[in-house]
Amino acid sequence: MATENPPVSHTCHCGRVAVSYPAKPTLLNECQCSACFKYGTIWAYYPADTVTVTTSDGAKLDTYVRSDEMSIGNVTWDRCSHCGCVVTWTGIKGGPEEFVRKNRGVNYRLAGWRAMEGIEREYQRKEDEWPNVRRG
Repeated sequence: MATENPPVSHTCHCGRVAVSYPAKPTLLNECQCSACFKYGTIWAYYPADTVTVTTSDGAKLDTYVRSDEMSIGNVTWDRCSHCGCVVTWTGIKGGPEEFVRKNRGVNYRLAGWRAMEGIEREYQRKEDEWPNVRRG
């Protein structure tokens, strides 16, 4: 039996890190904070316990933790240790409790530009707007 919105999986550039989550997003966030802008990420948000990240062929996840005065909370970005693609975002403290603790961002650019066609995007202009981001 086919489902209308089946689970989704994609990989980093080298294929050594894979991410899986429950369904194609209905909303993407093109965050404009200094880090996300420089990374070139577009985020789809899911309950943290529904996102699975796996590594293979000797790759591991490298994690960058941002905790500075410009940030409204501590945030981590995970990337492939081999090709450097950013895979996920996780809030670890600060910000709205419900969003930070319960959700994980998946870099939907890894799915490819065709996969993004037709999905609504929101553009967060200021770092203090991220609490208003909806889960897609």
